[in-house]
Amino acid sequence: MKVPTFPKWLFHHFIDASLYGGDTLFPMLSALERELSASDDFAAATAITGRVKPQLEQRLRARIGSPAASQALTLKVLNLYLARQHFRARSSFLTSRPIGLVVDPSNVCTLACPGCVHSAHSEALRLFNWPKGTLSEDRLASLLRIYGPHAIGIYFCNYGEPLLNLNTPKLIRLAKCYLLWASLSTSLSVRRFDPEAYVKSGLDLMILSIDGATQPVYERFRRNGNLGLVLENVRQLVHAKRRLKKRTPVLSWNFLAFEHNVHEIPLAERMARDLGLDQFRVVHPFDVTWDDPQIRPAAVKPRVELLNWHAASNLPENWNPFPSDLDADAIGRAFADPWKPGVPAVRSSGHTCHWLYKNMVMDANGRIMPCCGAPRPDTNLVFAEFDGSQTDPFNSEKYRQARSFFAGAAPPAAGAPHCVNCEWDQTLVNIGSDEISRYLRAADPAFFDRRTVRLLSEW
Repeated sequence: MKVPTFPKWLFHHFIDASLYGGDTLFPMLSALERELSASDDFAAATAITGRVKPQLEQRLRARIGSPAASQALTLKVLNLYLARQHFRARSSFLTSRPIGLVVDPSNVCTLACPGCVHSAHSEALRLFNWPKGTLSEDRLASLLRIYGPHAIGIYFCNYGEPLLNLNTPKLIRLAKCYLLWASLSTSLSVRRFDPEAYVKSGLDLMILSIDGATQPVYERFRRNGNLGLVLENVRQLVHAKRRLKKRTPVLSWNFLAFEHNVHEIPLAERMARDLGLDQFRVVHPFDVTWDDPQIRPAAVKPRVELLNWHAASNLPENWNPFPSDLDADAIGRAFADPWKPGVPAVRSSGHTCHWLYKNMVMDANGRIMPCCGAPRPDTNLVFAEFDGSQTDPFNSEKYRQARSFFAGAAPPAAGAPHCVNCEWDQTLVNIGSDEISRYLRAADPAFFDRRTVRLLSEW
């Protein structure tokens, strides 16, 4: 009888390579950490990372084999170091690139959930500046040529329904050409849906926002949503994964817990299990009582139930699912381009916004925003307009003003970015420490052992 083999990635999920003397990147990267920590000079920091770049790429190529993949992973690792240096120094101009990209494939949604830019109340009073639009492949391709080689992940959703853009699977495939961890969030309440295209796209994680187990309860929040249609689309997704013998995308039923639906959580969890989903998450929602006083968050503890024990959104087989499609030219140019010395930072040990150093947001029309907040007529949240010709909107004038403000500089007299009055959560970003950890473990769970991952992600 043939004894089943234990997958190496699963072995290293539980057993760290350092425990049995395996080769890891920790000695090399911890030495880099010490060297960078001893220097406050960004000219020196960029020189240090420039010196380490070919050495790190050589080590990674010996593991990965592919020049384009090893160059991209080298850039991503060193970009994490530079971003952290800027974050700690409260720099206004960054030599690093965003770690994560948040991109709306569509600015449109057919639902009208309370608290959203698309709610009946928001649209009637025109509370938000949110024009309709659909993201083109050309616009995303231009953005990825600039930021794709350095970024860890991309989240295809902000305020629109990504499935309403019929080209979203192609957009995901573009992102995988730069070795990005790709995820999206959807209501799945759409009639034109190609589940096979999403399974084949390389998508790592699909969040299914379903906040009820029966139509009357579900539609209290997901207004205009059709739960029967949603569940049928779920069945088609699960069937497509099984037919194609794919473990991705990982399918997560996310249940926003409100007072009106909390009693249906047990039923929804059983439904998720019966449907064959990978996990069920109870999520504490944002307060939307400003929009509808009858929709109040429930006093329940957030939790995650793994329904499929071997499903994970950091599966190594999906880290580089299309090796022949990697944009080797763009990656090679980025690898050959030396990091430019940063300008002196305004030193501060005070609070700052993680968004300004870690993630960048773009809507379907190319508007660049610093965070997931929606622009309003009375807020200045559009930091640039990206049409493909700009070289680095992440360092636009408003970005630099916002970072300088948190570092202690006085805000500009007029036209100040909204950040100077911001009261939102400024620490929780869409692609942060957890996503960095997940990404590196998927790339090589032995080489990026837990000590190495902590070194790169915990900041």
